Amino acid sequence: MFDRHNGDAQRTLNGRALGLGVLLGAVIGAGTALLLAPASGDDTRRVLRRSARRLAARTGETLGDAWEDADDAARRLARRLARRGAKVGRKAASRVQVRLRDTVPW
Repeated sequence: MFDRHNGDAQRTLNGRALGLGVLLGAVIGAGTALLLAPASGDDTRRVLRRSARRLAARTGETLGDAWEDADDAARRLARRLARRGAKVGRKAASRVQVRLRDTVPW
């Protein structure tokens, strides 16, 4: 059975993974360009350090967002399973009561 909410969460996570991959590729490409550029070592290291800090901040934000999305999806699934379990439990209890009424001569 297809669950629309799980599909939405999966697409969101896939989109974020793609965004993170593009961002990482851009940073690696920029780093490579800086290493091959005709600049002094100090200037290159300073630019790389700044870029690394920006990447760390963006990556942390993206991972935090993905974690929140996964947490929300897990909570929705837990609620749905709890409701389904309660429904199955009520049905089972009702069946037991009916059988007891039918078999016990009290």
